[in-house]
Amino acid sequence: MRITLRQLQIFEAVVHTGSVTAAAEMVSISQPAASQALRELEALLGRPLFRRHGKRLQITPQARHLLPQARAVLSQIEQIESMGNEDELSGSLHLAASVSVGNYLLPEKMSQFKRQHPNIRFNLDIGNTQSVIQQLLTGNAEVGFIEGYCQHAELMTQVWLKDELVVFGSSAEDRNTDLSWEDLQAANWIMRETGSGTRNILEQATATHISQLNVVLSLAHMEAVKQAVIHQMGLGCLSRMAISQELKSGLIRLYRTPLQLNRNLLIVTPKNTALTQNAQKFIDLCCGVPPLESIQ
Repeated sequence: MRITLRQLQIFEAVVHTGSVTAAAEMVSISQPAASQALRELEALLGRPLFRRHGKRLQITPQARHLLPQARAVLSQIEQIESMGNEDELSGSLHLAASVSVGNYLLPEKMSQFKRQHPNIRFNLDIGNTQSVIQQLLTGNAEVGFIEGYCQHAELMTQVWLKDELVVFGSSAEDRNTDLSWEDLQAANWIMRETGSGTRNILEQATATHISQLNVVLSLAHMEAVKQAVIHQMGLGCLSRMAISQELKSGLIRLYRTPLQLNRNLLIVTPKNTALTQNAQKFIDLCCGVPPLESIQ
């Protein structure tokens, strides 16, 4: 018996969904048939591919090594099937992004890519920087986009864009436009949760002058941070691109501070793993690399 495409499809779907039942629905076969295909693949490889963690299946290190190879095979098959469409890309592309990038930058890039390659199916998970890193390490994402730091031995990064963090408050507050270190230390702060790239950068930028910021509220979502600031609960610090609408509408105001809050936005990919054609083409589009046929 040899490894079949159906077995690889089931394997990839289980990685994506964390469940054999959901994977079976995804590839339109019965749950018993999906379970059998997975058992056969594990028997052929001589090793388990998943461990049960609560109600979800968790990928093993061996399966993590297999995943990019399986995706590459499935991607090549989809390319062969679409050869009549002038080498049109097809299939799925699994992305993970931290909140600012996922909400404010990637939708435009995905829309551009979708117009060029209508048969592409996107899966985008949005979370904080640590969540994105975990998605890459477990094989649930092929490409990650983050706004924080990443020095993991199994991942490699490339600088994508520059970004600016700004300190802002409610426009209803009576506060000086210029804030000193003493003002920043005395202020109440509304911040993203621990693990957020935005929070990490702010804490590092203030560490030499302020031992600990007075964080009165930690929130997982940027919209919640903005609303709390608008309602005068404290100062916030987010990417300028994330507060543009509130700034235009006059709900918030920016402050000048001694902080240096410029940062790099990064593209993160697994190290020593070949990217699928879909993933590489999407990275090229994001970085402004022209397609080969346009290079003379």
